This record gives sequence, structure tokens and C-alpha cells, in this order.
Amino acid sequence: MTNKLSLDFGWNIPKFKRKILSNVIIDRKSKYSVVAWIVASKEEVDLFMKEILLDDYFKKATHNTFAYRIKLESWSILEWKNDDGETGAWMCILRELQREEYINTIIVVTRYFWWIHLQTDRFKNVIDATKIILKEI
Repeated sequence: MTNKLSLDFGWNIPKFKRKILSNVIIDRKSKYSVVAWIVASKEEVDLFMKEILLDDYFKKATHNTFAYRIKLESWSILEWKNDDGETGAWMCILRELQREEYINTIIVVTRYFWWIHLQTDRFKNVIDATKIILKEI
């Protein structure tokens, strides 16, 4: 069950401050992990990304693709993303956050690449990893 920010708007906020799922998807030796975190500002996103990239697991990964949505005081939604070299993967994460109406949430999908190109299957894996963590939070 997700917490509702407002019955009027129906936005979802994760019930956990931080959730990490390691190796949720393994496809042709590429391994995907996913992290969700509650954030309330761009500054919190920056701090979170600095913290996560200090961890050797994430620092050594091939890609740490992320997207987030934050509700601003003006009631507008700030959305941003970074593909970290996994071109287009950020949109898969952002689209799922939008579809499920999550705010104040950042999702990071981490991929360890094993030299087997997955072509467009990599997008399916990013979407599936995002859906898995959204069900958990």
C-alpha cells in the first residue's frame, strides 16, 4: 500500500525512505539492480547521487541511470533524468514514475554490462526493474 500525498491529487509517495534491490534482473550476464529513495528537493537528489556513487558497488557499475519527480511549493512537478551512457533508458524510468503518479521519488537502475549487447531488450529490463521496485515501495 502506498501513502497518498493528497486524496485530491492522488500522488504516490514511497512508504520507505530507501529501498535497494540487487540483481533483480539478469539477462545474458548483464545484471540490473534498482534503488528508490524519497527526495524533496534537487539538493537532496544531488546529495543522494553523491552518496550512492561513493559505494563501490555503484561506482564500479557500467551505468547508473536515474529519473526523479519532485513536487515543488508552487505545486508544479520537477522532473529530471540522466542516462549515464545508457542512451534512452532514463525515459523508461521517468515514464513509469509518471504512469504510477509518484512524486518526491528518485529511481536509479544500475547495470553491470557483460559485453553482450542487449539491443532494445535493455529498455525492457530497465522498465521491469522500475516496475519491480515501485511494487515494493
